[in-house]
Amino acid sequence: MKSNTPLFPFQLIRRGRVLRVILASFCALFLFLTAFQAQTEELPVNSYYGRYDASQKKPGFPAAGLTGPKTENWSPVRPAKEYHVGILLPHLNDSYWETVNFGIVSYAEKQGIRITVYLAGAYTDLGNQRSQLQTLVAKDKTDGIILASVDYQKMDPFVAEADRAGVPVVALINDIYAPAIKAKSMVSFHEMGYKAGEYVMHRAGEKDFSVAFFPGPRESGWASDTYHGFLAAVAGLKADRQNVTVFPPLYGDTRHDVQQMRLDALNKKQYHGVDYIVGNAVAADEAVSYLAGHRQIHPDAKIVATYLTTTVYEQIKKGLILAAPSDQIISQCRIAVDMMVRILNGKRAGIDFPFRASALIPLITTDTIGMYEYERLFGDRNFQPVYSEFEPPSQAGRPYGPQQRDDDAAKKK
Repeated sequence: MKSNTPLFPFQLIRRGRVLRVILASFCALFLFLTAFQAQTEELPVNSYYGRYDASQKKPGFPAAGLTGPKTENWSPVRPAKEYHVGILLPHLNDSYWETVNFGIVSYAEKQGIRITVYLAGAYTDLGNQRSQLQTLVAKDKTDGIILASVDYQKMDPFVAEADRAGVPVVALINDIYAPAIKAKSMVSFHEMGYKAGEYVMHRAGEKDFSVAFFPGPRESGWASDTYHGFLAAVAGLKADRQNVTVFPPLYGDTRHDVQQMRLDALNKKQYHGVDYIVGNAVAADEAVSYLAGHRQIHPDAKIVATYLTTTVYEQIKKGLILAAPSDQIISQCRIAVDMMVRILNGKRAGIDFPFRASALIPLITTDTIGMYEYERLFGDRNFQPVYSEFEPPSQAGRPYGPQQRDDDAAKKK
């Protein structure tokens, strides 16, 4: 019923405060539900079935013997009992892997799965990741391992060791040759590079242009995949008389200091006036600062990233980076956890569920970024990464699980 009683100024103030509190509460609830929905709803994926034959595997592509892609919905699955799963990540040195950490930790907690998370430290720290995998098998007695490998092939014998010990390994995000791998949750970074190249080609039209390319770590697999995907887009979309110069790729670890050093190569005369800087998310983010101080030699240079992170997302919103394909990080994490649960529940990869599942890849641009909510892509802004300090096998860190996150201080590098 509508009241005709007049409102005094102090009543208006009080009502305004109440409305602000209600609005703030509603916004917080909305953000929580957005992140929660992203973890629970069915996901459209490209699925590949059949037996994995590594001899038919080429970098950047699913093994030729697999059947697919089949576009279908990926559904969550509940564990038959409490499982303990090891998680091996390259590092937490940039926002990409922080998002991976959120995706794994939050979904595992929701599913009631205990996890132990170890960090190699960098893509150059193969020895650390090898020791961590062996510790997860021999000391921590995990039921399974989710591996984001620091190298495309050099982890293969250690994956085989785990398999012989009865511990299945699922690959996450970073492709791996590994004949003994049980399943893969990842997109094609060749396709990611192609989408970046496609965007640049459409934007350039038939004009001549030049590109400086910063793929990322040479031995990672995904870095060279993005480069060759980009080249494929250029070759397939270039006009007959169009001249496109793609300089030799400048590989390097995705540490900020390394990418800053790689960008300094653009001070050399042959790069002056480059039209596009294309590369990994750290390079793209650092390129914003680089161009701010070097516009006199690169007056028209524009930036495109080969994948999306929180920092790239914010730079796209500002118009300082033009575009980046998203590999749907949180979705990949959820799929990897579900794959492991299905394996431990007794299901067969490639038969009962896809051996390889890839989230669909949207291109996020300055024109379309308003369609993609931050929380849906990256989760909680205030999340603090969770991991265990790796110690020698005799002193290996205890696993983190839902009950331990309240007891242990979350650590962040």
